[in-house]
Amino acid sequence: MSEAKKSVRCLVATIAPGRASVRDDVTDVVLEELKSAQFDVVRSVVVNRERQFIEQLVRNVSTGNEADVIVLIGGAGIGPRDYACEAIDALAERRIEGFGEEYRRLLREDPDSLVSAVLSRATAGVCDGSIVVALPRQTPEVMRRAMQKVLLPILPQAVRIAGGGGHA
Repeated sequence: MSEAKKSVRCLVATIAPGRASVRDDVTDVVLEELKSAQFDVVRSVVVNRERQFIEQLVRNVSTGNEADVIVLIGGAGIGPRDYACEAIDALAERRIEGFGEEYRRLLREDPDSLVSAVLSRATAGVCDGSIVVALPRQTPEVMRRAMQKVLLPILPQAVRIAGGGGHA
């Protein structure tokens, strides 16, 4: 097991209306993939989909050095109450432009996913040294591919660079 992967601490936040306890297949897929890749999941939470609650969570986790990676699931669409991307934009010192591009490319591999790919606002950035990622809620199959092909391969190096460790 790689030392870089072992030391990466992840928090998974499901964005949902209200403070209801939401646990869905998509969140389970993200947690399973992080654990199977031997990342350390420090906790999984549900956060109200309002922008101020998302920003408060990201700010508290990143400034408190609770996690190296914050994965936000949901709230990354074009709906009137989708604020995950705006929360990341408001807090990030640096945006990771290639993440959203690569996520949308992955969606375009499926010819039936054109609409989803075009309307997806998946994004990532660096906030107080933590990598913050917003993923739209997709089917469990799409989420598993996104984790395996886009997110998991970049996390160790992204965390190292964001923490001042430089490029490989």
